[in-house]
Amino acid sequence: MQNADKTNIERSDKKTDILKAAALLFAQRGYAAVSMRDLARQTQITPAALYHHFQDKAAIHSAALQYIFSDKVTAVSDLVKGDDTSEVKLEKLILWLTLQFAENPIMMRLLQRELLAGDKQRIKALSEDVITAPLQEIQRLMQKLAPDRDARASAFSVISLIMGFVELSPVREHLTGQRGDRKTLLEFASHAKQMILCGLVTQPLPKEPC
Repeated sequence: MQNADKTNIERSDKKTDILKAAALLFAQRGYAAVSMRDLARQTQITPAALYHHFQDKAAIHSAALQYIFSDKVTAVSDLVKGDDTSEVKLEKLILWLTLQFAENPIMMRLLQRELLAGDKQRIKALSEDVITAPLQEIQRLMQKLAPDRDARASAFSVISLIMGFVELSPVREHLTGQRGDRKTLLEFASHAKQMILCGLVTQPLPKEPC
């Protein structure tokens, strides 16, 4: 029994190594440019051994995405628990998403790669694993904060603001010298929350389209 347990642990460790390597390669090169041979070489095993763990490249890609994003749904749910006001919860969510994208370059690059590739099935899976949970929570908050607005559109605006800030970080640093350290991210979260509340919440809807 002990030998069997040890074997299962070793297989689990090897599978984790494969998923880490796969996530890095897919982030660096994109799905189409990564082969099973590349993945096997990265984890220092034979292609045959790789097939022992996964059926094909699509299965590895799916498992790698789940490995990278698996804890995100729980984290989002935990953020909006408690007695904080909706405004405070919104800032917490903005900061959390900003930190996730800014401090996890593999996660951000995987998302960018999939958006550029345009594969509908993979985008569907990634959307459900990454975007759906924070989008729903932000949407609920916006419904409370701005009931006369389209809550879903507001939620997408919030996420777009965050992703744009992170994606344009190299440009921001070049133009302003402002690095993406934790202090900068905290300031952005506070600024973004205030801008959203002032722009979406306190301003009345125009009578005529702008």
